Amino acid sequence: MSTDVSYFQARLGAEFSIAGCPLGLVLAEVAASANPQAFALTFQGPATPALEQQTVVLERSGDAALAIFIVPLGRNGAGVQYHAVFNN
Repeated sequence: MSTDVSYFQARLGAEFSIAGCPLGLVLAEVAASANPQAFALTFQGPATPALEQQTVVLERSGDAALAIFIVPLGRNGAGVQYHAVFNN
C-alpha cells in the first residue's frame, strides 16, 4: 500500500480491514493540500467497537499492509469517524 495521495484518491469509498481487529474502515474523504506529499484521510467506522487513538495496520486485498496512526474525530449517524494525517 502506498502513502501517496493518488493511491487513496483512487480508493475513496473503499473498505480497509484492520489487522487483528474485527472491523473495517471505509475511506470517506481524502483532503489534499498545496504540498503534494501532505494530505489527510477521514475514515468511517461502525459505532462499536470504537477504536482509541492508535497505530493500526490497514489491509486491502491485493495491496501491501500499511501502518497508520488514527485519531477518533467523533460519532456521527453512521458510527465513528477517524482521521489520519500524512506529511511525507
